[in-house]
Amino acid sequence: MSAPQIIIEQQSQLNSPIEVDGAVYVAAQNGEIIQYKDEESKTFFHVASQPHSIKMDNSNKVFYVANMARQCIQKFCQEENNDEIIDFINEFEGMPLLGPNSLLLSPKNNMIFFTDSGPFGETAIDNCKGSLFAADLENLTCKALALYCLSFPSGICMGNDQKTIYLCETGKNRILRFVQGNAGIYYFSVYIQFQGRFGPMACAVSSNDLLYVARYEFAQVTEDGLISVYNQNGINIDNIILPQYPELTGMAFSVLQPSVLYITENSSKGKCLKLNVTPPDKKDKDKFK
Repeated sequence: MSAPQIIIEQQSQLNSPIEVDGAVYVAAQNGEIIQYKDEESKTFFHVASQPHSIKMDNSNKVFYVANMARQCIQKFCQEENNDEIIDFINEFEGMPLLGPNSLLLSPKNNMIFFTDSGPFGETAIDNCKGSLFAADLENLTCKALALYCLSFPSGICMGNDQKTIYLCETGKNRILRFVQGNAGIYYFSVYIQFQGRFGPMACAVSSNDLLYVARYEFAQVTEDGLISVYNQNGINIDNIILPQYPELTGMAFSVLQPSVLYITENSSKGKCLKLNVTPPDKKDKDKFK
């Protein structure tokens, strides 16, 4: 495996890399949504406050933004001839959101899932008030899959079956798995309990259903970053060490190149890394280690 390549570097912290039509986008804490394309980066658009996660719909025309400071999900349409960004979801049953952390779009279900953690430390282990919500994009009805019971819920991703959701519960150093039953009800339990490091902050599923987990740690504790890889049985089959990059905050696989992983890291400046991992078709997902 080659060393990671820095493709974006900013003074502001970066989160939530995504790839759309060959371009990479990241959310910067200063409000910028940055685009990297043809080996150049630029500000694609700007939102007020602190965007923490971004996703784009299937048409590649509508951006959804988790705005931590404004405590809402926002929507930005590229087709419209203005720069208006609409507050899309800002409450659940009359109660304001704490501050959305990460977004997950499911075109098959026409749903947007999001973790609601509040700022870093607000829903710590002594105040487990974080949640996981799901909203129907057509009628905007919102339901809770886990309500006011999570300790800093952060990154989320979906299995390729579109029925399994993995959630990083950073404050308790573990991964929760939500499985959709026949009646459309989600059931969840502890899937992976970690030991060591502060906690998982981001996750992504490869094209052959391996779960990659970015395990955050403070730079004053260690110099190295760690991504752990798990098969469908929840068995750790690999660990990727990233020297000098301990504070991993976001992760996503390339759509065009399935062996490429984009990662955000914030130990000094905000960085977006491009990492070539073992090609999915060459890694034995049933291997026990």
